[in-house]
Amino acid sequence: MSEDLKITIEQSSYCTTIFIVFSGLAPMFIVPYANTYGRRILFVVFSAIATVGAVVSAASPGYGGVVVGRIINGIGSGIPLGVGVATICDLFRQQERGLWVGLYTVSVTNGPHIAPIAGGYITQRLGWRWCFWVPAIFQGAVFILSILTLPETLYVNDDTNRLKNKSYRGRLMFWGKVLDRPIVRWQFLRPFKLLRYAPVTLPAIYFSTVNTYGSALFAVTGSHIAATIYGFNVAQIGLFMGVPLTIGCMLGEASAGWVSDLILALYAKRHHGYQKAEARLFLMPLCTFLCVGTATYGFCIQNSRPWIQSSICMAISGFGTQVATTMVYTYCTDSYKAQSSEIGAILNFFKCVYAFNIGFYALPFSAKVGYTAAFSTMAAINAAALVPLLVLFWIGERIRVHSAE
Repeated sequence: MSEDLKITIEQSSYCTTIFIVFSGLAPMFIVPYANTYGRRILFVVFSAIATVGAVVSAASPGYGGVVVGRIINGIGSGIPLGVGVATICDLFRQQERGLWVGLYTVSVTNGPHIAPIAGGYITQRLGWRWCFWVPAIFQGAVFILSILTLPETLYVNDDTNRLKNKSYRGRLMFWGKVLDRPIVRWQFLRPFKLLRYAPVTLPAIYFSTVNTYGSALFAVTGSHIAATIYGFNVAQIGLFMGVPLTIGCMLGEASAGWVSDLILALYAKRHHGYQKAEARLFLMPLCTFLCVGTATYGFCIQNSRPWIQSSICMAISGFGTQVATTMVYTYCTDSYKAQSSEIGAILNFFKCVYAFNIGFYALPFSAKVGYTAAFSTMAAINAAALVPLLVLFWIGERIRVHSAE
């Protein structure tokens, strides 16, 4: 793309960062609609918007049009990231939620990891524009499937609910307000109001470092490292960036969602059926794999170790990334289930805003102090952000009771 549009590598990277920013901002402003008009309409409308954005980027003759398309695509793609976890909370009980939230988060986390695997071959054989045409086709298919198969899941057991006793067909064909109540301006501030509560803010801060230093960091540095250190071609770069992280995340989820549910069930069995949200935080030791993997990856690159060693380090980091992601989502939604839409938007917002900056400093920082020091510093930031969750493990319940009062 850089050669075709006559732009720098740095300018081409903005197509990723601008997508990240708008996919993080958009969900913050649709929560009131998700809680009144329901989830289905948002999935349908914004899947269409995402498709349009991908088509604009693919067909644009110039760099400006590609950026505009990425903005549109970011807005459309960000909405499912904001309300996806709320949909799971609509469908599953607390003791089942870890498994399904984990499957959701591993799909979200692994999307950017799987993309380079296919993207390298697509770019090499078909050209960079097909890296936008292919997502456009898939997002268009999601739009059609959403219309045909996705029923409304929002449910509130009171007289405002217009979908009470509706069949699957009735929920599939329904359009309009699910809850018969007005949308007022203060509802748009509800996600920000949740930031007053430590069981939301502290995990959100930690999660922002998880996504950035366990996923985005490798995305923005991987192509440069693979080309300069290992001399890989475009297809090989895609494999190097995608396969280790994908495997690591899959193994991480195999040790996270269902394990979290099991721990919660064992806790409830010992405490007369009481399901304490802080039981989800027993997964914290596994989260430290992210720090280890990221720091040792920097060491491998600095010392030009064989690519397989670097790949193993990435996989280790991916393992910790996925465990941490599932843990944060399940803990926050268990703590404030009624605000699951707002929590999904907040976590996505923190993730995207913090990750947006990584493209501006990761490589310059590494060039100045070396990959070992740079990646170890970022791993240390992630470890430091995990420490406050230890406090929540011990007194999180008291904080939640106090905030409810």
